[in-house]
Amino acid sequence: MGNKNNRGRAPIVRAANQYAAKLAAEKQKSAQLIQAQKQQAELAEAQELAQKKALARQQVFDFDYTSLPKHSALSVKKIIATGEVKLIINHDIVHRGLTAKDSSFLTILPIYANLITKFEFQILAPSYYESREIYLAQVENIMNIISCLNNFHIEEFHFVVSLNKAYNFQQMKLAAAVHNLYFRNWTMTTKVRGVAGTWNVDSGNEWDRKLARIYKQDFLTFTAKAFKIVD
Repeated sequence: MGNKNNRGRAPIVRAANQYAAKLAAEKQKSAQLIQAQKQQAELAEAQELAQKKALARQQVFDFDYTSLPKHSALSVKKIIATGEVKLIINHDIVHRGLTAKDSSFLTILPIYANLITKFEFQILAPSYYESREIYLAQVENIMNIISCLNNFHIEEFHFVVSLNKAYNFQQMKLAAAVHNLYFRNWTMTTKVRGVAGTWNVDSGNEWDRKLARIYKQDFLTFTAKAFKIVD
């Protein structure tokens, strides 16, 4: 027979459960709709960003670099296969006229800042210096160059260090300036005169650790100049 006070409660409970289930389903559907809209917005944003980057790359590639000031230590390389542009910096302090040590270089280099994102920094240094003062002057010079480069939006930075013979670390010392570069995903190779191929100097390997010690010993004493990007 049952308690007369319980009569009619089962339908009420079922209705309440159904209503709660309906609310939960609607809430889930609303959450799914919001998530779908968010994903669509993110996809549209990513596509727009990709289009902007592609347009920017094309503009950089099509730009007439002959209209910019020239310097013997700077050259622009257009890579047709990839549509990329690379700025080659030839830091040659062995041969006269090819050096990047004069004041005009640090005036011209920032002009490229609004265009170039990929760099190759070539270093050719002597096996020995006539005095420590001359060596430290070169350290200060390359520190100023790196300080200038830190104003650039960098996507790729590769050092190439030329050696007269294998394992000639004396010619590597100026490359310690890499540790003053804000862009940390740099790469470095060495090439030996008269020998085919190159050798990697990976971050954290023995030669890189030596460069880090040289940086702390000889480079940190210099306060790099502040350079502003030229529009």
